[in-house]
Amino acid sequence: MNKKMKILIIVGLIITTAVLLMIWFYRTQTVWIKSEPYERNSNIPAKTLVVVYSRTGNTLSAAKEVAKYYDADLLKIEAPQYDRNMSGQRLAAEHADKEVTTTPIQHDPIDLRKYDLIFLCSPTWWYRPAIPLWSFVENHDFAHKQVFLIMTGNSKKTDEKTDKFKVLVEQKNGNFINVLFARRGRVHWQKSPKKLNKEIIDALKKQTDIIFQSSN
Repeated sequence: MNKKMKILIIVGLIITTAVLLMIWFYRTQTVWIKSEPYERNSNIPAKTLVVVYSRTGNTLSAAKEVAKYYDADLLKIEAPQYDRNMSGQRLAAEHADKEVTTTPIQHDPIDLRKYDLIFLCSPTWWYRPAIPLWSFVENHDFAHKQVFLIMTGNSKKTDEKTDKFKVLVEQKNGNFINVLFARRGRVHWQKSPKKLNKEIIDALKKQTDIIFQSSN
């Protein structure tokens, strides 16, 4: 095999790998991850609320497990402008990069006064919570509420950006307890929802004292 042929083979492999990674990335951004419907186990009014925005279903699956563990009410936020297509993905990336905090959102009517503890669950966009979660906080009064942030993502979160979210919660009169970041993996390798959800619940169990001391 001559040198020119070797170079062509190497270039071909690089291009093929790049195309496969792009296809996989597109799939992770557009395919909805299904999860079982959530229903509370008891008829006692819940004192805990789990609020979730999920663009592809990964964070929603985790939020359902959190709600099940705490026998909480579940509130799902919708933001159609960030739909599961490349246009929605580009807009989400653009807004996250510019650190936008306000965007139109939709959800069922909710009265936060009924709850003592609120979990805010979000995918990670450019190292920070997704914009719909910022809008939810901006739109509500969290007076006398304990707030715990849960983020899922493929990269990481940064204290600089999550601290700004904490400041917003506190400006809306909430007591920000802590933040938990759960890493799904990388674009080319993803943990199963079952494994990720178990990691989140295990991590929350270790923080039980912090969570419930804050909410009492």
